[in-house]
Amino acid sequence: MYPYIERELSQGTYLGHITRHMLGLFQGIPGARQWRRYLSENAHKAGADINVLEHALKLVADKR
Repeated sequence: MYPYIERELSQGTYLGHITRHMLGLFQGIPGARQWRRYLSENAHKAGADINVLEHALKLVADKR
């Protein structure tokens, strides 16, 4: 997904338009709520980049 997301971001797509389809990715997994919350609160902000997604992934990984 990273190459796709980076390509879309370089073409001007907002991160939130991509991540909204990924919100349910970790449903039922510890850390899923933090994943959804972090993406919902941060992916729509101006200048949001791949670092937002990486931080959200870290929230899930830390719960495992």
